[in-house]
Amino acid sequence: MIRHGETAFNRDRVMQPADTPLSNRGEEQALRLAQRLSTEGITRILASDFPRAAMTAQALSDETGIGVEFESLLQERNFGRLRGQRFIDLEARDIDPFAENYEPEEGETWQEFDQRVTHAWSRIQSALPSDGILAVVTHGLVCAALLRNHLDAQAHVTDSGRLYPFRNASFTRIESSPPWRVELLNCAEHLEALGDQTSIYGQV
Repeated sequence: MIRHGETAFNRDRVMQPADTPLSNRGEEQALRLAQRLSTEGITRILASDFPRAAMTAQALSDETGIGVEFESLLQERNFGRLRGQRFIDLEARDIDPFAENYEPEEGETWQEFDQRVTHAWSRIQSALPSDGILAVVTHGLVCAALLRNHLDAQAHVTDSGRLYPFRNASFTRIESSPPWRVELLNCAEHLEALGDQTSIYGQV
């Protein structure tokens, strides 16, 4: 399970539109991620069709020679009319887009998002190769929802929450059968030379 590389909006604390590409730094992160995973035995790549995830997946595809399959169920939560707005401006208006009861205009509630991620989880399970490794390239809140609702991460974290801080271009290794135990969580050692950091504001 992989979170996409950095975008300019991650860096500048902006609610991301759907069409945001990777920044130059994000492309470097994606390359380092791909190099790190090149020996993992990946035989299938499933990715969100948003550009930031697609570009991250393409770097992995270029490194491994495996084609990318796109799945819209893996898209980031839709924050509707909040997309493109700065977090600092939302805070000034007392808007917390991550609040449990907040319903973004023209967007998804948490309940709707969780339901979609459950469908995405079914798609992931059906895509698992019988012999090899599936790489799933998606977004921070999707990773957090999968971790919270569908994976066994007790060995790593007691309460992952909705905003578990997955780092850009990090990967999480999961056993390929129930109880879907997390073997390695939020690994970003391949990015150490870049000095990357994260916050909840870079999650979407």
